[in-house]
Formats: sequence, structure tokens, C-alpha cells
Amino acid sequence: MSFRISNPWIFSAVLLTWLLSSHGDLSYAGKAKAKVKAPALKIVSVRIAPLPFVLHGTPFTFTILVELPKEIPQDSLLDVSTLITSASRSSFRLLNSRQILAQTDTNGALEPVTQRHVEIVQTWDGVDNNDRTAPEGLYDYQIQAKLMVTGKSGARLTRMTAWKKKGNFEVKAGASARSD
Repeated sequence: MSFRISNPWIFSAVLLTWLLSSHGDLSYAGKAKAKVKAPALKIVSVRIAPLPFVLHGTPFTFTILVELPKEIPQDSLLDVSTLITSASRSSFRLLNSRQILAQTDTNGALEPVTQRHVEIVQTWDGVDNNDRTAPEGLYDYQIQAKLMVTGKSGARLTRMTAWKKKGNFEVKAGASARSD
């Protein structure tokens, strides 16, 4: 059995009607996507040194500048973690720094932090989580900052998370690791 369209204009009108009906609604295509609001907790900058990183030399240093929100909850803790992974994902290391966001006055009492920027320094000695020296190659890092508060049960709860910062660096063998 063959089907023949006698009037292509009628066919076009039916097809257009079907596309614009609820089954083929294309109205979403012209809508602008909602803008994502940046979090109040921000990783402002990341400085890494030395480049390239040479094993058995100076430790690799991450200097991370974090901008705190205008209002910080009482008993807050700033948690900054850095995940270092090899390109093959066979070697990794997690660096973690936690800092209570309070300062001690002259009487020894804790007062809330008044500065908006906190500098965190993390170092990596070139050893992975299994205490093996990392092989040469390209490594990725991912830095995450979280503002945590104490919950009713006493456990730490994440209150705010900054957008992650990512990058990479090269690891080279040191003079003492080579056997020529």
C-alpha cells in the first residue's frame, strides 16, 4: 500500500500544528537559562610553587586565599581540602586544613573573625596516600572550601561550599631518585 500526499500545504499545516502542540512543545528552546548565584564563600586565588615540582626537593606548596561571607555563623570552621591525582588516577593524595574562625583576644577569650580573607597554606611532599613516591608526570588538583558549623548532635555540618578550583602541574624526578 502506498501513501500519497495530495496537498503538501495541508500536510505542512498539520505537521506544524503537531510540533507546536503539547507533544512537541519547543517553547523551552527560546527561554534564557536562570543565572546561578555565586556562593558567598569563595576561593579567590591559588598559587602553586615550585613549578615544575621536583621530587625529593622543596615540598610542593599550595597557597589558597579564601574570601569569607559577610556574616559568619558562630562556632564556624573553615575546611579546605586539596585532592591531587595522577593522570591515570592510580596515584592520589588528599590534603586537608581546618581552621576555627575565631581569634583570641588579650584575655584569652575567643572572638569572631573580623577579616574577610583567610590564607591557607598546604604542602605536598610528593608521596601518595599509600606512602609511595609519586611517579613523574602530569598531575591534576582540585581545591574545595567549606564553611562548617556544629549541629545539634555535635557533628560538623556543611553550611556553605565554594566553587571548586582546578588546575594541573608537572612532577619530575629528583637527582637522588635517578639511577644513571
